[in-house]
Amino acid sequence: MTRKILTLVLLITFFNIGFGQNKSCTENFLISSKTINIPNSNLPEQLISWNFTKATNKDSLILELEIQPLNSCWNGLNGTKRSESIIHKINNLNQNSKGELAVSFKELNAKCFKWRTKIVDTLTNCKSYTEWQFFSFL
Repeated sequence: MTRKILTLVLLITFFNIGFGQNKSCTENFLISSKTINIPNSNLPEQLISWNFTKATNKDSLILELEIQPLNSCWNGLNGTKRSESIIHKINNLNQNSKGELAVSFKELNAKCFKWRTKIVDTLTNCKSYTEWQFFSFL
């Protein structure tokens, strides 16, 4: 009986390790964000930047920036969705390996939002996501 339980635990552990990981589809890239203050405005903007210049497989990569406007900003990442998410797709990372996207209150008409990136390798059909990040214009 003990042997069967031990075998079952080992099998479950194996499958969790092998299939439960969110592996990245590429290496040597940077995704960052910073707050920028706009002259003559009370509201800042969020600048999301990417750099895939050192990625070896950038010819086959697609980058998607997913932006989800939120209500109830005091809940942070758990705020309620205000509207449909907005996807900014960069299809050719070989030509656009470095860039940035400024997100403004005027564009979203929301006091806060969360965002993440999705990286897709079209050769291997690998998809990986970054963690959600939160930003408030307040």
